[in-house]
This record gives sequence, C-alpha cells and structure tokens, in this order.
Amino acid sequence: MNIIIFKTSVQGINDLISIKPIMNTLFGEKNWSFAFEDVDKILRVVSSVPCVAAVRQILMDNGFLCEELPYSLDEFKV
Repeated sequence: MNIIIFKTSVQGINDLISIKPIMNTLFGEKNWSFAFEDVDKILRVVSSVPCVAAVRQILMDNGFLCEELPYSLDEFKV
C-alpha cells in the first residue's frame, strides 16, 4: 500500500465539490483526506498503485496547485 502526501492550494470543504466524485471513484471514500488546518493544506492518499500523476492532474484540472511531499515511514522507525 502506498501513502502519498501532497501540498495543495485546496482551502476548505467547499473546494472539494469539484474533486470529490473522481477521488472517491479512483481511490475510495476512505482512502484520501485533507488536513485543512495545516498551512500546506495537506492531501493524503492511500493507494495500491502509483498515483502521483493522476492526483496531480485531477487537482490541476480543477484549478488547484498540487505538489508531492517526501514521506517515509523509515523516519518513524515503524
């Protein structure tokens, strides 16, 4: 399972109207979430296949910035 973290320009729940249907279809409702309280408006996606390009394209097609952030469980000694 891949966990991918993105910095976005999505500001809040109202912005999700345009991306929620396709994100739910591609990844499942429980496999993606936003942390709007974070300054970087973090999007976390759990996927069994590589999906960085698809997520980036979905957000950019809807007028949002999207940048993958480095993430590794190694730093947490898991």
